[in-house]
Amino acid sequence: MDSSAELIGTTHPTKDRKITWLILCIFFIALLVAYYYYTPKLTFSLPNLHATIVQNLCSNNGTDTGWISPSLYTEMDSYLQSIKLAQANLSKILRAAHGKYTIDPFKRDYIQWIKQNDSYNYPYSSWKCTNTSSKDPDSREYCTLINIYFLSINNTYYYYRDPSENKANSRDRFMGSHGEVRINILDNIAAIKQFGVSAILTKPMHVGGAPDMNYAHGFLERCGPLFWVLAEYQSHPSYIDPSNLQIFYSSNMHTDHSNNLWQSMKRLSDGTYEHASRWNKVIYAMFSIYPLLTYQSFNKTTLMFKHMVFTGLPWKRSAAWGIYYSGERPLNYYPFNMQDYRRAYLAFSEWILNNFELPSKFELTPIQKRLQETRKSEQVFICNGLCQNQPIGIQSKETTFTGDWIVVLNRAGAGRREISNANKLVEGLLAAFPDQTNPYLRVWPRQFNFDDNLYETARMARSTRVLIGTHGAGLSNTIFMRPGTILYEINPPGCRMLSFNFRRWAEVFNLQHALWTPGDTNDQCSRDASTTVRVDEIVNDVINLVHNENRYRSGYLSRALDILVKT
Repeated sequence: MDSSAELIGTTHPTKDRKITWLILCIFFIALLVAYYYYTPKLTFSLPNLHATIVQNLCSNNGTDTGWISPSLYTEMDSYLQSIKLAQANLSKILRAAHGKYTIDPFKRDYIQWIKQNDSYNYPYSSWKCTNTSSKDPDSREYCTLINIYFLSINNTYYYYRDPSENKANSRDRFMGSHGEVRINILDNIAAIKQFGVSAILTKPMHVGGAPDMNYAHGFLERCGPLFWVLAEYQSHPSYIDPSNLQIFYSSNMHTDHSNNLWQSMKRLSDGTYEHASRWNKVIYAMFSIYPLLTYQSFNKTTLMFKHMVFTGLPWKRSAAWGIYYSGERPLNYYPFNMQDYRRAYLAFSEWILNNFELPSKFELTPIQKRLQETRKSEQVFICNGLCQNQPIGIQSKETTFTGDWIVVLNRAGAGRREISNANKLVEGLLAAFPDQTNPYLRVWPRQFNFDDNLYETARMARSTRVLIGTHGAGLSNTIFMRPGTILYEINPPGCRMLSFNFRRWAEVFNLQHALWTPGDTNDQCSRDASTTVRVDEIVNDVINLVHNENRYRSGYLSRALDILVKT
């Protein structure tokens, strides 16, 4: 009996423990079921990312100094005040406000009509060529010609030589941006007198051909160098005063571009012209407040150009890539050192932003200024994993360019240089940066593509912190991105070598550059091919790059500011 009681006494605790464990297991299973059915789910999760981590990204590597270092903030504020004073009195015909722009009517006081030819005195001509900041010692970058006669009936220019001029020093050929222009030398003005001068064009006239219609080459390789040399001509290294310049397209625009160019030019009733494409029309309005003239504008009359400005061939000053596609572009001329190019393009981009009344690259947004003044850190949540408790809130009707953006640039539906799974890439980025109400950094919630509206393009690019896109003209808009922001380039298989173009631009614009390509295939590059990207790789790259941009921001901005104001 005692043994039975002892046996029974030893079995009761074991039975109780089993019952307890069973109850606990049922409880935990019920919790898991409830969690599974009632917890919101992400619509997209990142593959190959293991830990569920929500990271809090703080500026300046966690130190409470604000958006940038205090000393740099002071330097930037000083620069902004000086540039506003310098450009405050510039004449403009471009008016931008509240997200819209208009172009005022062109001024027409550039021409002086001659009513009585008999009383007109025919002055002698002269010329002077000036070396500029080009590092090529033989490069006379711009030439100014005074009192040049033009017979529009036969498209011929005449130089009336002073008898005292040394004939050995006479020049009859000058280089415009689209090639050589010949000036016929006259020692007797009788040939001009028989026609009589009908008018004098009083404003200095830049003589060249029309900009390249290709956006990247026209905007960066034509208009950029044109800005630099005309700024030097006016002794304003950071801007052009458009009230002191007339644009004149010589007959070379016809011979260089055949009849295709005229399709993008619109002739007005008074013989002047305007560009049909929006980006060309707008940037021309920045260069000159006077109408666009071509050699066909003058209705078979004889005129005198008071001042003609020749800026030289473009490869003397263009931002050459350093190397060129084999067999396609034989020029590899690179006369500027890198620091000169950086300064020139920083000034070019700042000048355009100023014309559009858009913030400088060195101006903080209101919320960034508040962080700076209160010495607070930027808060950006990064979901480096599944983050099932972080629902994505997409603002599908977002149309404003406020704040900073991670943007997937894509030619959707074009079939060439396209990211074929761009929507998946956008979804992956939205999963990694799920807070779409964040005022500091958000993902643009759909594919984006620039058009030829230069104003909207500048607005968007100025507000982009990470631009992801395939090699192509759209990446040229990195010129408007702030120093230290990120260009993430994607190239088709076998086309890794294409990255030299925009890697060079990233250096010029003081940007971070990253490259993704699916790998080389027998060294064969199909430049226009579509590319399918690996979303997880790019998203992981972007997370890392955003960390770096945040940590290195002050350094990039400081270097860019030093280049712009101290060289």
